[in-house]
Amino acid sequence: MQIADSPDFGYELALGGAVLADGTRASHLSQWRREVTRNWNPSYARLFDLYTPGYLPTFSGLASRPSRATPAHPAIDPDSTDTALHVRDLARARALTPFTTALADGHAPAYKALGQLVSGFQAIALDPFRRQITSVVATASARAGTRAATSGIDVMLRTLHPMVHWDGSVLALNTIRDCYESLEGRPLVLQPSALATGLSFNPVADSVTITYPAANVVLARDPASRAPSLALAALLGPSRAAALAAVVKTPALTTGDLAAVLGLSAAAASRQATALREAGLIDTFRNAQTVHHHPTRLGKDLLSGSDDARVW
Repeated sequence: MQIADSPDFGYELALGGAVLADGTRASHLSQWRREVTRNWNPSYARLFDLYTPGYLPTFSGLASRPSRATPAHPAIDPDSTDTALHVRDLARARALTPFTTALADGHAPAYKALGQLVSGFQAIALDPFRRQITSVVATASARAGTRAATSGIDVMLRTLHPMVHWDGSVLALNTIRDCYESLEGRPLVLQPSALATGLSFNPVADSVTITYPAANVVLARDPASRAPSLALAALLGPSRAAALAAVVKTPALTTGDLAAVLGLSAAAASRQATALREAGLIDTFRNAQTVHHHPTRLGKDLLSGSDDARVW
């Protein structure tokens, strides 16, 4: 058994979409919902066409993953197994809309539009909250791990979440679909989530993952990071725009601090800083073993000038 200590940001993005798509009114997500709604682009509602009560779209590997540089509007491969399977499941669960019909038919413009929608939605629903999501998941993981170490696995499983029930041999989950799955030697992965409002269950060939709500923590925009506008995110890419905003907000930010603000590895944060420096948007100075980043006048003007921009 494994207890994940970091978020699956692609799945967090999909779960965030589900909260909006089905009108979930979880009180601890009310502030998150208000922040997202305040920056909402009506075109993002097309993403709701991909949701059903039984299925979530797969955003993993797209713009939702900041560990690698991605273009502002990533192309989504119409031949992708994940995408094809989801559209196939979607067709069985509900009537297809013109948008999902175009996806099912493999139309390239529809897949390009999907990439744009995912990228824009990430910029308002995920990027400003990365650090807190990371903290919420890490805290829940540490709590479960400590309970397992001090009181045993049985106690940890029985107290993991009110919708999880353990009788010593069978782990029963309150989910919307009935099924039975034997581990058959596969590891069981417990994945805390900041944006989950219920349980989800994902059996694959080499593991079985249970995603559960980490805690009823109010999810608020990270005060240490000034969220970039949608226009700037479209220009630079969501992660790179968030990196620029962080450096402008906190001059002399170190690479380690930048990584913490964005929820990235140090190597990924360094790559984002290098790209911004090469574009003339930040300057980098070394003090002994520590690297500090400062915004240039161009970087400040670009962030400031984007504040009033709107993408409709």
